[in-house]
Amino acid sequence: MAEENTAKVRRAEDSFGKRAEFDEIEIGAPLEPMEWVVTDEDIEKQGQIDEDFNECYMLDSAYGTRVAPPQIQYRPPRWMLTRTYNVRGVFYKWEFESFKAIKPHERIMVTGQIVDKWIKNEREFIKFEAIGHDERGKKVFSTLRTHVLDMVKRTAPREGSGIDSGHKPEKI
Repeated sequence: MAEENTAKVRRAEDSFGKRAEFDEIEIGAPLEPMEWVVTDEDIEKQGQIDEDFNECYMLDSAYGTRVAPPQIQYRPPRWMLTRTYNVRGVFYKWEFESFKAIKPHERIMVTGQIVDKWIKNEREFIKFEAIGHDERGKKVFSTLRTHVLDMVKRTAPREGSGIDSGHKPEKI
């Protein structure tokens, strides 16, 4: 019975403080930018996560070094969203385009912003974009993400504290 009741409540706060409310999220608001450096360990971890052991990710490529799988760029924009707005929910849609391979130890500056928000079926959605540029200003990737907040109908009350669903990313 307790599980049934908790599904009808949206948490007002978690271990990182007050959760952002839909009305507080502004279209056009920038996300906290970040400098990101992909390490060899990051590439190894991504290969393990995806069970993708292509030799260009593990050994060498036509670029003269190993490169990162393109899906590695998923994490920084999500970290930027979490650092800017304390939100939880479910990843709903992901679009991305890669413009060049990501090499180990390459510095990438990632910037982003909220581009849209809407309500559908009594659930709150936000859409954000992020773009990564290398040190020379060349575009490395761009992405659009849609995230549904909470997954509980917006008419459910916000109350109480909850346990965070993950860890807040460290500053890189």
